[in-house]
Amino acid sequence: MWKGPIGLWIDEGDAEYACAMRAPNRYESTRATLRRSLAGGGRVTWVHEPGSPVAVTCWPFSQVLHAYALSDSVSGPARFPGLVRGLAAYRDPRGAYRESIGRGKRYYDDNAWLGLAFLQRHAFSTGRASRQRASDIDEFVQSGLDPATGGIQWVEDGDTQNACSTGAGALLHGLLGGRVDGSLDFLAALRNGDGLVQDHVRADGSIEPAVYSYNQGLLIAAAYRGGHPVLAREASEAGNEYFTVERLWQQPVCFNAVYAKAQLLVGRGETVREYAAMLDQEGRDHAGWFTLAGRYDDGSVLDTAGALQMFMLLEFPHLIDRVV
Repeated sequence: MWKGPIGLWIDEGDAEYACAMRAPNRYESTRATLRRSLAGGGRVTWVHEPGSPVAVTCWPFSQVLHAYALSDSVSGPARFPGLVRGLAAYRDPRGAYRESIGRGKRYYDDNAWLGLAFLQRHAFSTGRASRQRASDIDEFVQSGLDPATGGIQWVEDGDTQNACSTGAGALLHGLLGGRVDGSLDFLAALRNGDGLVQDHVRADGSIEPAVYSYNQGLLIAAAYRGGHPVLAREASEAGNEYFTVERLWQQPVCFNAVYAKAQLLVGRGETVREYAAMLDQEGRDHAGWFTLAGRYDDGSVLDTAGALQMFMLLEFPHLIDRVV
């Protein structure tokens, strides 16, 4: 046991932690590993990197929240409520959530990911509290929309309009019943000659041509959920053609989780299953974290949370129709 964020104690001797080494499948073992990122006292749960007392930033927190929105729907103990209470520390006095506890900017993509996590929770609950939280976040995310282009800024007062913020924002807004035609047009226009979504548009109108799997996944999901099946099919086919298992291996696991969920949603999961099998066999380090495949940064939590989401949908395919 050791002290985690804000003096809370982490118990690595509990039953859930101990089951990691004897877990029967990749979902259970990954869930047990991710459990080690949680710290809490009483009713509040925080998220930290392994071996660090510092709470993670909002982006990895959002993916842990999303992972447990899925995981709590099939097995306990429930972690989502405690995480929601921990999230309160990231809240900005003006509304929405900041990059870090007590400081940092408000990123539109971070907030959209949080909104999607709340909608994922709503998909498995009977109350309206999570949907209302998602709606409140959506209001902030849509404030970053440029009506002239349909793009959403990456960060408040920023000078780029990004595929990740626009795609996640469109998916969130569409699932809440809003119109997303402008944002889908923006994403469609960001595609290169191979049909792949490029990363962002700069203030001078030039395009950053980098291609990431999650941007492709966001276009697939936002178009599919937003009632644009032709665009969803085109994006899915282009992604399937380009993102081979080898190319997915070079992308961060957390990006691939977004892409995998979208391809499974539209019924195109062959490459995703191959990648997931390779990730399970070769992507874990000795402690069970997914640090041996493509990584987002030096942390372990974000990519492991993405892996858990992916493995869950492959383990419980009946959840795919309700995935966000």
